[in-house]
Amino acid sequence: MISTLNFSQKGAKEFNSAVVKVNKYIEGLLVTPYSEEKVPLVIFVMDAGAINRDGNDRMSKNDTFKQLTYELAKLGIATYRFDKRLFKIDGLGIKENEISIDHYIEDVVSILNYFNKNGNYKKIVVAGHGQGSLVGMIAAKDRANGFISIAGNAESIDQVIIEQIAKQAPGLDKSAFIAFKQLKEQGRATGYDQALESIFAYHLQPFMRSWVKYNPSEEIMKLEIPILIIFGGKDIQVDILQGEKLKEVVPEAQSIFVKNMNHLLKEIKGDRLENHKSYNEPYRKIIPKIITGIANFVNQ
Repeated sequence: MISTLNFSQKGAKEFNSAVVKVNKYIEGLLVTPYSEEKVPLVIFVMDAGAINRDGNDRMSKNDTFKQLTYELAKLGIATYRFDKRLFKIDGLGIKENEISIDHYIEDVVSILNYFNKNGNYKKIVVAGHGQGSLVGMIAAKDRANGFISIAGNAESIDQVIIEQIAKQAPGLDKSAFIAFKQLKEQGRATGYDQALESIFAYHLQPFMRSWVKYNPSEEIMKLEIPILIIFGGKDIQVDILQGEKLKEVVPEAQSIFVKNMNHLLKEIKGDRLENHKSYNEPYRKIIPKIITGIANFVNQ
């Protein structure tokens, strides 16, 4: 259902912008460049947590996906970006601990079914960021014409977290390993070190349990569509090795690596402080190579 429609002018281009409600869980913004012919559509799937359609959370504003949407529109590509069902739970009477990663996958499947049935697009490409890479690649199977992993992991989330803890707090990784083992085998983790509460708190365990069962390296190999893998050398959330491993499991995939790019597709010339500050600096521009790379992949 399209609830509102407006028009904006940028240079010589005219874009249609419409709020599209797919179902009671999913509402987002469809931006379509003015064209007499069918154009490709990119569906963006956001990262972990309460990340809205623009790529922002409650504590920061970077507008990465808002920017990317309009940059792609200039190049003749339509986009749909949406708020997760997490933003609807209060109105629907749903508790946060009742949401699983499978719900997020179902939501992207619903979006793909909606736009495939619509039939107004030349092709449909799913682009997942961070956690959205895993969600997107699972939903894209047999439903999309292409898939883009943006700063996505290659390993299951338990492996990723254990490796991160081993680097940052040696010794705690053993407690995390045991907790994840309990979570997978018994459905609940108990007796873990209290320093890991932000990962294994009781209300977080149902979602984490649903997440650990998926391995991105296994899921991406199930795709029989063109794949683009994007990752950066200044990403402080997803290790560069994850992007390299993802490339290894699908060697036929295209890839874009930018040495000074962070998790938000922005250039970082300095240290971690600059990197952290960039999460709340919406004036920073997306690295041009990423915009043209995505456009070339979508249009190929």
